[in-house]
Amino acid sequence: MGNRFVKIFHFAVMALALVAIVVFMVLHVKAGLETQMSKVYAALYVLLAIWAGIRTYSLGKDVFGK
Repeated sequence: MGNRFVKIFHFAVMALALVAIVVFMVLHVKAGLETQMSKVYAALYVLLAIWAGIRTYSLGKDVFGK
């Protein structure tokens, strides 16, 4: 039972991280992408969002069934 609780907690944290990354990415893009580093940061936000999405999907699949 404890292991399932940890997986659900991990799923919730990763889902929250995914939402936070997407919100920060949108705010960053709305602020403007004038410099080269801003474009690099936007690309890194996209990569982090993809990673968090895949991680959330795999954890959700593991917790809630196949």
